[in-house]
Amino acid sequence: MPYEPNMPPGEHTPPISGTEFASAQDVEDADDVLFAHPPRPVTRWMCGCGEPYPCPEVRFAHLVKHARVAL
Repeated sequence: MPYEPNMPPGEHTPPISGTEFASAQDVEDADDVLFAHPPRPVTRWMCGCGEPYPCPEVRFAHLVKHARVAL
């Protein structure tokens, strides 16, 4: 496979000046880690103002409401 600079590193990465960067055991360990830690999609709640929910204003409003109800 030809080397393309925009591709992520992997088996297609050309060798570094003839020397090995990692041992075979290091490569096996890296494969195990990558298998055990796959990427996953994450969903986040966004506030109407565009900040992550709850934004500081919403936190303060909840604080005021809960403090008023508790009295």
